[in-house]
Amino acid sequence: MLESVTFARGRASGAPLQPAVPEGVRQMRAVDAMVECLKAEGVDTVFGLPGGANLPTYDALYDGGVRHVLCRHEAGAGHAAEGYAKASGRVGVALATSGPGATNLVTPIADAMLDSVPTVFITGQVRTDLIGTDGFQEADTTGITMPVVKHSILIQDPRDIPRALHEAFHIARTGRPGPVLVDVPRISRAPTSTTTRSTASTCPGISRPSRATQSRSSSPPRPSPTPAAR
Repeated sequence: MLESVTFARGRASGAPLQPAVPEGVRQMRAVDAMVECLKAEGVDTVFGLPGGANLPTYDALYDGGVRHVLCRHEAGAGHAAEGYAKASGRVGVALATSGPGATNLVTPIADAMLDSVPTVFITGQVRTDLIGTDGFQEADTTGITMPVVKHSILIQDPRDIPRALHEAFHIARTGRPGPVLVDVPRISRAPTSTTTRSTASTCPGISRPSRATQSRSSSPPRPSPTPAAR
Protein backbone atom coordinates (compact mmCIF):
# COMPACT_ATOMS: atom_id res chain seq x y z
CA MET A 1 0.00 0.00 0.00
CA LEU A 2 2.85 2.36 0.75
CA GLU A 3 4.34 1.72 -2.69
CA SER A 4 1.10 2.58 -4.49
CA VAL A 5 0.65 5.77 -2.45
CA THR A 6 4.21 6.85 -3.13
CA PHE A 7 3.79 6.15 -6.82
CA ALA A 8 0.56 8.16 -7.07
CA ARG A 9 1.98 11.16 -5.22
CA GLY A 10 5.08 11.16 -7.36
CA ARG A 11 3.07 11.25 -10.58
CA ALA A 12 0.66 13.91 -9.31
CA SER A 13 3.38 16.29 -8.23
CA GLY A 14 5.50 15.74 -11.34
CA ALA A 15 8.37 14.34 -9.26
CA PRO A 16 10.44 11.51 -10.75
CA LEU A 17 9.35 8.01 -9.87
CA GLN A 18 11.19 6.28 -7.06
CA PRO A 19 13.34 3.27 -7.93
CA ALA A 20 11.51 -0.03 -7.99
CA VAL A 21 11.52 -2.12 -4.84
CA PRO A 22 13.33 -5.46 -5.32
CA GLU A 23 11.06 -8.43 -5.83
CA GLY A 24 10.16 -10.21 -2.60
CA VAL A 25 10.83 -7.15 -0.41
CA ARG A 26 8.00 -5.13 1.09
CA GLN A 27 8.49 -1.45 1.77
CA MET A 28 6.91 -0.09 4.94
CA ARG A 29 7.39 2.33 7.79
CA ALA A 30 10.08 1.55 10.32
CA VAL A 31 7.51 1.12 13.11
CA ASP A 32 5.53 -1.33 10.98
CA ALA A 33 8.69 -3.31 10.35
CA MET A 34 9.31 -3.32 14.11
CA VAL A 35 5.89 -4.80 14.79
CA GLU A 36 6.35 -7.42 12.06
CA CYS A 37 9.62 -8.44 13.72
CA LEU A 38 7.90 -8.74 17.10
CA LYS A 39 5.22 -10.96 15.58
CA ALA A 40 7.87 -13.08 13.86
CA GLU A 41 9.47 -13.66 17.26
CA GLY A 42 6.16 -14.91 18.64
CA VAL A 43 5.31 -11.77 20.64
CA ASP A 44 1.57 -11.34 21.21
CA THR A 45 1.63 -9.10 24.31
CA VAL A 46 3.72 -6.07 25.21
CA PHE A 47 3.68 -3.82 28.27
CA GLY A 48 4.33 -0.11 28.25
CA LEU A 49 3.39 3.51 28.56
CA PRO A 50 3.09 5.84 25.54
CA GLY A 51 5.00 9.08 25.15
CA GLY A 52 6.00 11.56 22.52
CA ALA A 53 8.94 9.60 21.16
CA ASN A 54 7.14 6.27 20.80
CA LEU A 55 3.62 7.25 19.78
CA PRO A 56 4.09 6.04 16.17
CA THR A 57 4.96 2.62 17.58
CA TYR A 58 1.57 2.45 19.27
CA ASP A 59 -0.19 3.15 15.98
CA ALA A 60 1.70 0.26 14.43
CA LEU A 61 0.91 -2.03 17.39
CA TYR A 62 -2.81 -1.31 16.98
CA ASP A 63 -2.68 -1.88 13.23
CA GLY A 64 -0.63 -5.07 13.65
CA GLY A 65 -2.97 -6.65 16.18
CA VAL A 66 -0.43 -6.95 19.01
CA ARG A 67 -2.00 -6.73 22.46
CA HIS A 68 -0.72 -3.86 24.58
CA VAL A 69 -1.14 -3.70 28.35
CA LEU A 70 -1.19 -0.08 29.48
CA CYS A 71 0.68 0.39 32.75
CA ARG A 72 0.66 3.38 35.08
CA HIS A 73 4.44 3.58 35.31
CA GLU A 74 7.34 2.40 33.16
CA ALA A 75 8.82 0.48 36.08
CA GLY A 76 5.54 -1.40 36.40
CA ALA A 77 5.66 -2.21 32.68
CA GLY A 78 9.18 -3.57 33.03
CA HIS A 79 8.31 -5.75 36.00
CA ALA A 80 5.17 -6.94 34.20
CA ALA A 81 7.32 -8.01 31.24
CA GLU A 82 9.51 -9.91 33.69
CA GLY A 83 6.55 -11.70 35.20
CA TYR A 84 5.19 -12.51 31.75
CA ALA A 85 8.52 -14.03 30.75
CA LYS A 86 8.72 -16.12 33.92
CA ALA A 87 5.14 -17.36 33.61
CA SER A 88 5.08 -18.04 29.86
CA GLY A 89 8.67 -19.01 29.09
CA ARG A 90 8.72 -16.41 26.29
CA VAL A 91 10.71 -13.21 25.99
CA GLY A 92 8.97 -10.35 27.78
CA VAL A 93 8.74 -7.00 25.98
CA ALA A 94 8.34 -3.56 27.55
CA LEU A 95 8.02 -0.19 25.82
CA ALA A 96 8.88 3.29 27.09
CA THR A 97 9.39 6.74 25.68
CA SER A 98 12.61 8.72 25.73
CA GLY A 99 14.18 10.56 28.66
CA PRO A 100 12.32 9.96 31.94
CA GLY A 101 10.36 7.07 30.46
CA ALA A 102 13.56 5.21 29.63
CA THR A 103 15.25 6.00 32.95
CA ASN A 104 12.22 4.63 34.81
CA LEU A 105 13.06 1.24 33.30
CA VAL A 106 16.46 1.02 34.99
CA THR A 107 15.16 -0.85 38.05
CA PRO A 108 13.30 -3.62 36.14
CA ILE A 109 16.24 -3.93 33.73
CA ALA A 110 18.63 -4.45 36.65
CA ASP A 111 16.19 -6.90 38.23
CA ALA A 112 15.93 -8.89 35.00
CA MET A 113 19.72 -8.99 34.80
CA LEU A 114 20.12 -10.29 38.34
CA ASP A 115 17.31 -12.85 37.94
CA SER A 116 18.38 -13.91 34.41
CA VAL A 117 14.99 -13.13 32.85
CA PRO A 118 14.82 -13.00 29.01
CA THR A 119 13.42 -9.55 28.27
CA VAL A 120 13.65 -6.94 25.51
CA PHE A 121 13.17 -3.30 26.45
CA ILE A 122 12.37 -0.97 23.53
CA THR A 123 12.79 2.71 24.34
CA GLY A 124 12.11 5.81 22.30
CA GLN A 125 14.77 8.38 21.61
CA VAL A 126 15.04 11.85 20.08
CA ARG A 127 15.82 12.24 16.40
CA THR A 128 19.24 11.03 15.35
CA ASP A 129 20.37 14.56 14.51
CA LEU A 130 19.50 15.69 18.06
CA ILE A 131 21.32 12.94 19.94
CA GLY A 132 24.03 14.51 22.09
CA THR A 133 22.56 18.03 21.98
CA ASP A 134 20.67 17.86 25.31
CA GLY A 135 17.39 17.99 23.44
CA PHE A 136 13.95 17.79 25.02
CA GLN A 137 13.53 14.49 26.90
CA GLU A 138 16.91 13.23 25.72
CA ALA A 139 18.91 10.85 27.88
CA ASP A 140 21.88 8.62 27.20
CA THR A 141 19.79 5.49 27.66
CA THR A 142 22.39 3.05 26.41
CA GLY A 143 25.06 4.59 28.64
CA ILE A 144 22.85 4.70 31.71
CA THR A 145 21.75 1.07 31.41
CA MET A 146 25.07 -0.36 30.21
CA PRO A 147 26.10 -1.83 33.62
CA VAL A 148 22.78 -3.70 33.99
CA VAL A 149 22.02 -5.08 30.52
CA LYS A 150 23.21 -8.15 28.72
CA HIS A 151 23.40 -6.15 25.49
CA SER A 152 22.19 -2.79 24.17
CA ILE A 153 21.59 -1.51 20.64
CA LEU A 154 21.17 2.10 19.47
CA ILE A 155 19.39 2.24 16.10
CA GLN A 156 20.93 4.82 13.78
CA ASP A 157 19.48 3.64 10.46
CA PRO A 158 15.87 2.44 10.01
CA ARG A 159 17.09 -0.36 7.76
CA ASP A 160 18.89 -1.87 10.77
CA ILE A 161 15.67 -2.36 12.76
CA PRO A 162 14.81 -5.91 11.58
CA ARG A 163 18.31 -7.24 12.15
CA ALA A 164 18.70 -5.45 15.49
CA LEU A 165 15.40 -6.74 16.88
CA HIS A 166 16.02 -10.34 15.85
CA GLU A 167 19.49 -10.18 17.37
CA ALA A 168 18.03 -8.68 20.55
CA PHE A 169 15.64 -11.62 20.98
CA HIS A 170 18.39 -14.10 20.15
CA ILE A 171 20.74 -12.62 22.74
CA ALA A 172 18.00 -12.33 25.38
CA ARG A 173 17.13 -16.04 25.24
CA THR A 174 20.54 -17.57 24.40
CA GLY A 175 22.96 -18.83 27.03
CA ARG A 176 22.24 -17.16 30.35
CA PRO A 177 19.03 -15.21 29.69
CA GLY A 178 18.96 -11.53 30.38
CA PRO A 179 17.67 -8.10 29.35
CA VAL A 180 18.49 -6.48 26.02
CA LEU A 181 17.84 -2.79 25.38
CA VAL A 182 16.93 -1.44 21.93
CA ASP A 183 16.96 2.37 21.74
CA VAL A 184 14.98 3.61 18.72
CA PRO A 185 15.19 7.30 17.70
CA ARG A 186 12.28 9.03 16.00
CA ILE A 187 12.84 7.70 12.51
CA SER A 188 9.42 6.16 12.10
CA ARG A 189 8.57 8.15 8.99
CA ALA A 190 11.59 6.88 7.11
CA PRO A 191 10.79 3.93 4.82
CA THR A 192 12.52 0.68 5.42
CA SER A 193 12.31 -2.89 4.19
CA THR A 194 11.49 -6.03 6.09
CA THR A 195 13.73 -9.04 6.31
CA THR A 196 12.91 -12.59 7.22
CA ARG A 197 14.20 -14.01 10.46
CA SER A 198 17.39 -16.02 10.13
CA THR A 199 18.08 -18.97 12.36
CA ALA A 200 21.82 -18.39 12.10
CA SER A 201 23.21 -15.95 14.58
CA THR A 202 25.25 -13.03 13.31
CA CYS A 203 26.41 -12.16 16.82
CA PRO A 204 29.96 -13.37 17.40
CA GLY A 205 30.51 -15.00 20.75
CA ILE A 206 26.83 -15.50 21.52
CA SER A 207 26.13 -18.99 20.21
CA ARG A 208 27.95 -21.22 22.64
CA PRO A 209 27.39 -24.91 23.34
CA SER A 210 25.75 -25.60 26.66
CA ARG A 211 27.70 -27.23 29.44
CA ALA A 212 25.49 -30.30 29.20
CA THR A 213 26.63 -30.94 25.60
CA GLN A 214 30.31 -30.44 26.29
CA SER A 215 32.15 -33.69 26.90
CA ARG A 216 34.97 -33.81 29.32
CA SER A 217 37.14 -35.49 26.73
CA SER A 218 37.01 -32.37 24.59
CA SER A 219 38.54 -30.23 27.32
CA PRO A 220 42.32 -29.98 27.36
CA PRO A 221 44.07 -32.13 30.00
CA ARG A 222 45.13 -30.38 33.13
CA PRO A 223 48.88 -30.10 33.59
CA SER A 224 50.34 -32.25 36.33
CA PRO A 225 51.53 -30.25 39.34
CA THR A 226 55.27 -29.79 39.53
CA PRO A 227 56.87 -31.01 42.76
CA ALA A 228 57.92 -28.23 45.01
CA ALA A 229 61.67 -27.93 45.57
CA ARG A 230 62.94 -28.60 49.09
